Amino acid sequence: MLDRRPLLKSDRAKHWPARAAACLIAAMIGLTFGNGLAFATEKPKAAPVPAKAPPAPAPVPDWPLGSERARVTLIEYGSLTCSHCADFNNNVLPSLKASHITPGRVRYVFRAFPTPPMGLSYPMHSLARCAGPQAYHKVLDAFFQQQSVIFEAAQQGKGAKDAVYRIFTQSSGMSAAQADVCLRTQSHAEAVNQQSVTGEELGVSGTPTFFIQTARGTTLLPPPYDAQSIGQALDAALAALPPAPRATPTKTKAKPKPKAKKP
Repeated sequence: MLDRRPLLKSDRAKHWPARAAACLIAAMIGLTFGNGLAFATEKPKAAPVPAKAPPAPAPVPDWPLGSERARVTLIEYGSLTCSHCADFNNNVLPSLKASHITPGRVRYVFRAFPTPPMGLSYPMHSLARCAGPQAYHKVLDAFFQQQSVIFEAAQQGKGAKDAVYRIFTQSSGMSAAQADVCLRTQSHAEAVNQQSVTGEELGVSGTPTFFIQTARGTTLLPPPYDAQSIGQALDAALAALPPAPRATPTKTKAKPKPKAKKP
């Protein structure tokens, strides 16, 4: 099952700054005033095309789990408001960590692909990016583990802000004041938006969506997304790779013996 979301027009990638700004504003309103589950059922419309399109942003760095030497990468496009993504994080990813990621065979990359309600997903993804590479996956895991708590809070009069901030501060080590700064820092929302646009360019239309990446290219991973199926796909990708080149020891030149001094 995939969590679907409505998409904008095909030229949405040209408007990534306006799109991120609009979604961030919607995010802060949705967090503060509650009813986050009903807020923003689709993405705000992009601003009119300016006379000169802004330059494309620099690629958003991935913050993977696993060894840098791993020759296979599992890429997930997911949303923190996606129940199927939470199920994968809570019930499948721990098994893959034990069998493939921690042993150094595979790297795991999570890329943001926010789904409705945008008033929850955008600020949560922005906070995760703000936490930095060291705490990124810890914050993602905390949000997924307590997704039902956030949803329940969003339906109350005060909204989900207190719950989101509590989970974020506990998992990141940052303060509520720093969380406020995170949500007012446009670059975090822009990074989330850029990852989302990149996913759309790859054909992602729902969450979770998985890809397996090797030196030979990137392939879409079909469901089911259970530990056995994904583990077998990763094993097949590993088996299809040529043997890794062995490092040849470098020979050190022997130092010439000093000439004996004439008496």
